[in-house]
Amino acid sequence: MATRNQKDQAITEGLQYYLLGYNIKGSFSPLLHNTGFRLLGLPHTYGLFEVPNVDESVERLLQDPKVGGLSVTAPHKLQVGKYMDAISEEARVMGSVNTIVASTSPGSNKRQLFGDNTDWLGITRCIQGGRIDFDVPGTTAVVLGAGGAARAAVYAFVKLGIQNIVVVNRTRERAQQLVANFPDHNIEIVESLHILEERSQRESLKISVIVGCIPAEVFTEADVPDWLFPKVERGVLVEMAYGKQTAITAKALAAPNWNVFDGIDVLQQQAFGQFEAWTGKPAPKMEMMQAVNNALGRTFNPAFADAKL
Repeated sequence: MATRNQKDQAITEGLQYYLLGYNIKGSFSPLLHNTGFRLLGLPHTYGLFEVPNVDESVERLLQDPKVGGLSVTAPHKLQVGKYMDAISEEARVMGSVNTIVASTSPGSNKRQLFGDNTDWLGITRCIQGGRIDFDVPGTTAVVLGAGGAARAAVYAFVKLGIQNIVVVNRTRERAQQLVANFPDHNIEIVESLHILEERSQRESLKISVIVGCIPAEVFTEADVPDWLFPKVERGVLVEMAYGKQTAITAKALAAPNWNVFDGIDVLQQQAFGQFEAWTGKPAPKMEMMQAVNNALGRTFNPAFADAKL
């Protein structure tokens, strides 16, 4: 990690941070992070580094002493790990890196690259915003899908202490690959939400948390059982899809006892972990969120009103 003198020098001179990904021109990450840098009086900048593949250009970027770190998004989260000197436990379990912290070893000028993953943190903070009582017997969390975002969701469930976890995925083999990353937890796999209906009638199964991690067009209204949302007194849906009202979102919004969070909410909440890892300072969360909300013309989510999650 960098020494205190190196950190002071970096603050004086400013560092460059980037979002590494592809088809990212519409990302709100630059607005989020540049707002935070400006408000804290930090001379850093955040931009986009768009490439179709993780290649030599990415390696050169990571070795640039002016670069303090990267955010990583699809489709590069699985590939950048090969450049890391160390990764966090979160990144290891989830099998992907979405945050890179770069530093220079004192006296050697050797770059040290640390890979982390804050996706689970964004999902966790949204679930916490739903104010669910996880101690209620039968409380169950469901993730739709079995890709990288679904792994982050299961990791969030585990960290929150949720005992009953269900992975809904049409391809059982892929779901089994996800579950294998959590050998100490009993995670159920089903092919559809409808399979859970009979169980919900004969058992105290209360699906209070749902995280959607599949493309918006894949999950149709017919895939969402009518019994699902009235079953619990309070529930939370985190829909990772950006900018679209999915079939499951529409039904959750119509249920008065469910709180709904979208991909922008998750983006904001996970970005705070990145910002603080890079700067060592608390992120100005309210102002960063408001900058994005203003740009989108969206209403501020009251679940984050105190910004303490």
